[in-house]
Amino acid sequence: MSAGGKTTVTSDQLLTIKEVQKRVTWSRATIYRHMSAGTFPHPKRLSSGSVRWEQNTIERWIEVGAEGWANQGQGSN
Repeated sequence: MSAGGKTTVTSDQLLTIKEVQKRVTWSRATIYRHMSAGTFPHPKRLSSGSVRWEQNTIERWIEVGAEGWANQGQGSN
């Protein structure tokens, strides 16, 4: 943890779209379609042309699946 009690995310905890695709075995289009539907986590924007997903968020999504994600109210993230 960093000062102020906030968790610091290191680069090895951030996944590119290609890494996410390998983990969930979906195409890029399917991932973005599920994001729009609220059944897949949204990435964190690092800069205007760069986004990454937090590894622990993707692992949690894999555990609960798309329907579970939406039912837990996670879809708005």
